[in-house]
Amino acid sequence: MLRKKLTEVAVDSFTDYLKERLEHLKQLDLDHDGVKDVDQIIAILHKCGVALKDCLDTTDFSKIGNGLEQIMNGANLVKDSIDGEKVQAVGVELKAGLSKLSELAQLGITEMKHQKGQSR
Repeated sequence: MLRKKLTEVAVDSFTDYLKERLEHLKQLDLDHDGVKDVDQIIAILHKCGVALKDCLDTTDFSKIGNGLEQIMNGANLVKDSIDGEKVQAVGVELKAGLSKLSELAQLGITEMKHQKGQSR
């Protein structure tokens, strides 16, 4: 019971503190133009909201849908035009080839070091 009462008092105290701070923020005019900052923020948000609404009102979503459908159809055409098994075969060959080239390069480096050591 005591814990609950202390919690209620703490919450009420914190709420009062926040209200006090918010009232202070409402009075700020940091750019000293005679208009409170909170009013400027509200005006900016209102203008953005009006512009967004206007933008949405003039957007043709059916055209967007048609365009996206064309993109998907094009992507499917590209996908269907490529033989996945052949692409995998290229990958296997590239991996094997690069592995062999790396091995040969390492052998070449070793040989060069060996020759350099003999010439001294």
